[in-house]
Amino acid sequence: MKKLLWIAALLLLLPLGSRGETLAVSPDGMTVTDALAQCADGDVIVLSAGTYDETKETFPLVIGRAVTLRAEEGAVIDAPKFKAALQIEAEGVTLKGLDIRFRRTGIYAVGSDLTLENCRIALADEAWRTSSCGMWCGGIYRLTLRDCAFIGCGVSLAGPPLSETTGNVPKLTGLFEVGEDAGFFTTHTVENCTVNGKPLFYAASLPAVTAPEDAGEIICCGCGEVTVRNADVSDCSMGMVLAYNGSISLEDCRADRCGVFGIYAAKCGSGALARCTAENTNHGLDIRACEHIVLRECTATDCDQGLFFSAVRDSAMIGCTVTGTGQGYFLAAGTGNTLAGCAAVACENGFSLQKEGPVLMTGCTAEGCTVCGVRLDATPAAFVHNTLRDNWVAVMAYGGASFDIADNEFENTRCCALYLRDIGFSRFCGNTFTGSGQMSVQAVGTLGGSVWIGNQADIPADFSGAADGFALAE
Repeated sequence: MKKLLWIAALLLLLPLGSRGETLAVSPDGMTVTDALAQCADGDVIVLSAGTYDETKETFPLVIGRAVTLRAEEGAVIDAPKFKAALQIEAEGVTLKGLDIRFRRTGIYAVGSDLTLENCRIALADEAWRTSSCGMWCGGIYRLTLRDCAFIGCGVSLAGPPLSETTGNVPKLTGLFEVGEDAGFFTTHTVENCTVNGKPLFYAASLPAVTAPEDAGEIICCGCGEVTVRNADVSDCSMGMVLAYNGSISLEDCRADRCGVFGIYAAKCGSGALARCTAENTNHGLDIRACEHIVLRECTATDCDQGLFFSAVRDSAMIGCTVTGTGQGYFLAAGTGNTLAGCAAVACENGFSLQKEGPVLMTGCTAEGCTVCGVRLDATPAAFVHNTLRDNWVAVMAYGGASFDIADNEFENTRCCALYLRDIGFSRFCGNTFTGSGQMSVQAVGTLGGSVWIGNQADIPADFSGAADGFALAE
């Protein structure tokens, strides 16, 4: 009997021994940087009250072991500009009670099985909102968030960082893949968390879900049908994250002043966004690797990029308006898409189409764009019945593609109305050029045997840089 009691006591002690050491840090003692450098899996690092900033710490604070960071009341991690507060590289990390202030990224996580409990993550300075993110999760599984508050920011989900194996998979940004595994979006747990004092709504792998109107951020992934009405997800990092859903339906939603994307949808089978809007957001409405999506009467104002299609198929933007953005409409790496009745006003580039499959663009207006009204970069297009007014360059078409450009109005172009460079066989018919500032048409390189029929140019075309002329010109 005594032997059995002794064995039982030993078994009780074994878990205690596996918990590792406790390392105490303080602003005047051991730094968090030093504790992370010497810790081992299972250790606990306790932050006493005070501010942990770049005067003594090295940012980002890189966590490369499966440790727990636990903060006492009054402990604040204050990260400098351009750098993340925490970089989570190990799996199985736990963060408890942390108060993080950041000026670019709060937590950059590429390690799975990460747990946050009772943490507060806040954008420290509004001047750093553009490209800011409270918590960036790159290709991780089984994130757990409990009782956490995000202020001026939120949670962003993505695929893993780009690598030599990325190839032609869709990209989320210049650093991360969209994510070829739904588990990057659907395996997480979110309980009792807030964004700007409103609920952080997370739903995964449900047949149908309707997001609440009062949500501060909406993440719906792997669901059959997603419905969102009248939601305002402003002042977030990614106001909405909608990935791997069968269909999405959004109406009258707003996503202003978001650090990364206002409304982001990826890998969705179909959907409609009606009267959704973004102002002063990095990317306004961003649609990637989706098909059969319609944006109708959506707007983007004073954003870095307005309405965005990347690797999108057989979709359309109809009656949308973008004002005062860097890139107004951006389409790339997709096919079969349509722009109808859309307007770009006072942008740098109004419509920028790069290496798309065939595009129909009709009834659209580009007005007052400071660089280019419409840029057709290696994108075959049917470009008909559009109005180009008061742009520096109205239309640039180049890259070896073929274009049908017909029945368009080129008005009051300040530099060149139609610039052509190394195009494939194309047809230009019924276009009217008035008020051209310097040139109506300029051609450089080859015109590919193109034809020019029934156009009215106020200034003769400039072919001084062209290898040939139009094969047929009337």
